[in-house]
Amino acid sequence: MASDAVLESFLKYVAVEKNFSAHTLKCYTLDIAQFSGFARAKGLCKNNGDVDYAAVDSDHIRAFAADMHRRKMGPATRERKLCALRTFFKYLVRQGIATGNPASSITTPKKPQQRPRAMDVDEACAMVESAVPEDDPAQMRDRAILELFYGCGMRISELHGLNRHDFDSDSKTIRVMGKGSKERMLPVGRKAMEALTALLSSVKAENSPIFCSARGGRLGIRSIYNVVIKYAHKSGAPMDVSPHTMRHSFATHMLGSGADLRVIQELLGHESLATTQKYTHIGIEHLIRVHDDAHPHAKLGKKDK
Repeated sequence: MASDAVLESFLKYVAVEKNFSAHTLKCYTLDIAQFSGFARAKGLCKNNGDVDYAAVDSDHIRAFAADMHRRKMGPATRERKLCALRTFFKYLVRQGIATGNPASSITTPKKPQQRPRAMDVDEACAMVESAVPEDDPAQMRDRAILELFYGCGMRISELHGLNRHDFDSDSKTIRVMGKGSKERMLPVGRKAMEALTALLSSVKAENSPIFCSARGGRLGIRSIYNVVIKYAHKSGAPMDVSPHTMRHSFATHMLGSGADLRVIQELLGHESLATTQKYTHIGIEHLIRVHDDAHPHAKLGKKDK
């Protein structure tokens, strides 16, 4: 990846001023660096080798979009890269580096939004229960991952960033950092509580990651994704199950069990509903009560207690 002072300045700006997430920063870095490589190949360079962004026009952006299409990139990927370029050139205009935004008028066909499939309750519970902890540290970790995805509805990026101090066993809550670095507290159901308590029984350092690899470092996003795939296959769940499938199943099953739509909105960390309904704040005590009453997996075994 070529070094570029202008690009580095932009990335610092969106990290500090715009408070973009680490995931978004990574995508922007790769997307704009890819365009920079394309621009260099077209001869849009200064004497020092940096890209001459002031010389980029809409035809160059259109050619870049066409190149992505030839390389069989999906509509969502192409749209993301063009969005990154629009934001980048908007910054360049503000800095006086470019006189206009050549990416502003370039659009790509958007992929039709498909509602993700939710597993049924039996499928979801069977998948979570297929990770049998016993004395196996890896399965203990995997069980806690599945419990949090299905029991709390958190995003994979939120689960990936969890540290020991985010979990409060006394209040039965866990703190997650959502999109835009917005923090929220989530109730932890009985099953997830059991899994987390067992997993963290030997973890003393408050700033330690909750989910670690075999080498002791924070478990990577791809590894977390693979945990979900592993137990989806093991339990015979649909082959297309992903962390987002579990998040969607959580919301669907909560709604089907009588949870208020506004409660689900807050649990998921959404700014607004599909109906553009404004975000409504609900106290954590109410969230815990509704969660315990409505979540199917949290209710398993209660009658036997």
